[in-house]
Amino acid sequence: MEAPRLTESTRQHDRDHSGPIDTLEWGQLSDWAQLVRLPNTFTLLSDTLAAAVVAVGGFMPLSALLPTVVASLCAYWAGMILNDVVDIDQDREHRPSRPLAAGKISPAIAGQVAKGMLLFAPILVLATNTFHVANQLWLGAAFVASGALSASVLSYNSILKSTPLGPMLMGLCRSLNILMVGSTMLAVNSPDGALDWPIGLFAFASGIGIYILGVTVYASSEEGESQPSVLAAGMFFEVVGLATIAATPWWMNEHGSAPAAWSLSPQGGFPLLITLIALTVLNRGLGGVMQPVARKVQLAVRHAILTLILIDAGVVLMWAGPWLALGIVLMLAPALSTAIRFRST
Repeated sequence: MEAPRLTESTRQHDRDHSGPIDTLEWGQLSDWAQLVRLPNTFTLLSDTLAAAVVAVGGFMPLSALLPTVVASLCAYWAGMILNDVVDIDQDREHRPSRPLAAGKISPAIAGQVAKGMLLFAPILVLATNTFHVANQLWLGAAFVASGALSASVLSYNSILKSTPLGPMLMGLCRSLNILMVGSTMLAVNSPDGALDWPIGLFAFASGIGIYILGVTVYASSEEGESQPSVLAAGMFFEVVGLATIAATPWWMNEHGSAPAAWSLSPQGGFPLLITLIALTVLNRGLGGVMQPVARKVQLAVRHAILTLILIDAGVVLMWAGPWLALGIVLMLAPALSTAIRFRST
């Protein structure tokens, strides 16, 4: 029996009535840059480099650091992508220009790319350590941290996002990223050495995690009308996180785990530097508390996120001196220039 023939009018009718599910849009490079919040990527890079410095005092070997940086980027970008996949209905109403909401990139493609990145990150960390003579305990710690990071990203982009656990998971993601990088560098830099508890690395990871928890709480209603009490709570956690970082060198001195020499005084110079950085965050944050309109809050959130680069530069200055710190500060240039074109929140 001969199959029925499709007339041109039938084909045209099918094309006209095909739904979005029938078309997969990959989008342009600029769409993906917006999807992953490109300006924020430089804050992740500064976190990653600062973690390496706190763990081992530098960036060597690059054969371990660079793949771990790629793993960090994969986990971070996956989180940004899944955030928009989960929020697509809300974005269609409030942020219709977002790449997924506007139909520039298909949600199905974005979701699969993000999940692939989350699978690739732990594999890359494990492979990086496998090709070096590594301390097996720190090798395991790095792999566990990378796996926990991927799991935390997935957990955040679920029903937990809109619960009080959401900001905690966001902060945990940053902390786990720092621990993943630091553990990798410790694994390859002291393969046969005695295992010392890295107080500085854990304190730095905790401080950054608490700070990001505060930023997330502050940004929880940035698209609408924010409650001053919620904004104040976010600022409180930001201050606690920065205070934890400021106290880390002093704490290391007290527990006998400090480097041979600091670039600044643990009791004076470094806390003062972090305090000055904190004042800029508080100034912007208070503007949002006094006038809790979307524009004020969004500017405060963007400032708090980009200030991570200065915080990391201060940490690198303390642990490794001015030249490496200058390299971190220079990341502000691409971060600010890309923020003109791409939204960071």
